[in-house]
Amino acid sequence: MQMFLSKKYLVLLACLALCTTAFAQGPKKAATGAAVTVNGVAISDKALDQIIKSIVAQGQADTPELRKTILDELIARELFVQESAKLGLDKTPEAKEQFAQIHQNFLMDLLVNNYLKSHPITESDMRGEYDRQIAAIGDSQEYNLKQIVVPTETDAKAIIASLKKGENFESLAKDKSIDPSKSQGGNLGWVLSKQIIPAISNVIANMSKGSVSSSPIQTAAGWHVVKVEDVRPFKAPSFDESKQRLQQALLQNKRLELLKSLKDSAKIVQ
Repeated sequence: MQMFLSKKYLVLLACLALCTTAFAQGPKKAATGAAVTVNGVAISDKALDQIIKSIVAQGQADTPELRKTILDELIARELFVQESAKLGLDKTPEAKEQFAQIHQNFLMDLLVNNYLKSHPITESDMRGEYDRQIAAIGDSQEYNLKQIVVPTETDAKAIIASLKKGENFESLAKDKSIDPSKSQGGNLGWVLSKQIIPAISNVIANMSKGSVSSSPIQTAAGWHVVKVEDVRPFKAPSFDESKQRLQQALLQNKRLELLKSLKDSAKIVQ
């Protein structure tokens, strides 16, 4: 329903989708406290306030413009829902299957959120994960890389010969490479040394800025010709800069922790 929102508020859609579960209990007839009714179905002031509260928590200001935008979106959704139900689209086998999947995902999220109430992610947890990751990275280098990947060693040697004659790396990548990076002229951007497979990292460790691998490098993906655009010491982000990413990593750990406990007590027959 992005057509109903200005570009400024498109970022609110994800939050709105999460917040509108208040309407999942079914339509309610017009009553006191309704912000608006749509063909007799009420969208309550309370439900609207809950959504606004969640959006404000994401850093948006509670303004009349915001409230009108969200209310217009809720009206649009209700109109679509009513028309869909009128046409019986919610009764098709495909719709029922999708509803079941949505219901399952919703219950899974409820369970994980409930688990987090008794097993919260603390500041100490995030600090410990940050220290663990920094220690694992160590004194690493970052490489700004380009690559051309071809099916055979002969193809790779031909690429290297062409480069020595002065042909453009990016043009050859777009024309010859079988790697998805070909559309960017083989550009991989900045890559941490420990994220690079050994077959390639062992070679580029001895290459200087601006140089191209002198021999083809074989991996499971094919034969690589690699160019080192630049090299720099890795500068780790601060703890505060990493908090959101750390929280997501720990959230996944909590989910796996919960899953293990459920598996350990479950009877699973294959």
